[in-house]
Amino acid sequence: MKSRPPIYTRYYDLLGWILDRTAKFPKNMRFGLVQKIEQIALTLLEQFVEAVYSPDRSKMYQGVNINLEKLRVFLRLSHDRDLISADQLRFAIGEIDEIGRMWHGWTGPRKGAKA
Repeated sequence: MKSRPPIYTRYYDLLGWILDRTAKFPKNMRFGLVQKIEQIALTLLEQFVEAVYSPDRSKMYQGVNINLEKLRVFLRLSHDRDLISADQLRFAIGEIDEIGRMWHGWTGPRKGAKA
């Protein structure tokens, strides 16, 4: 088994935090917002696992970036609906931003390379 890069373990911890929060959302949010957040969050985990074994992660670059942005949007929506606090939102967005920077550093276009 390949060693897991820091981005993987950082995201895995964030995923656990997200799942703990969504488990506390009201039942009327389960088949809408919760399902969407968890689907995107779990898809990101799958993408990071695939990236560990992929010889060319640059092909995955845009898809991961889009899912990170979707996760930000749905977490903001959760805050707007008073499902998570402002502090929780700041924490989650901060983690997502850092993971995005790590992703860019790990896979992003290199200087002089064609995008």
